[in-house]
Amino acid sequence: MTTYQTTRKATPQLGYKVAVEFANGERGVFDLVPYLNYPCYAPLKDPAIFAQVSAAHGTLMWPGEIDIAPEAVWNEAARA
Repeated sequence: MTTYQTTRKATPQLGYKVAVEFANGERGVFDLVPYLNYPCYAPLKDPAIFAQVSAAHGTLMWPGEIDIAPEAVWNEAARA
């Protein structure tokens, strides 16, 4: 069984990165660049939309019902 922590705070950074804080207090940086070529994430190439990231429902979310699986955020975030 894979375990992960949910995201409780998200702050946009330069270069399509998001500083995250997880429910257990750990912090990291999630790099969204590898996702930007997928059609569902293409709107996030607009810096104004990307900047609207929030931590909701335990993961990263943007307007337009765009989100990232919480497991991906936990597994792929570079820990600070």
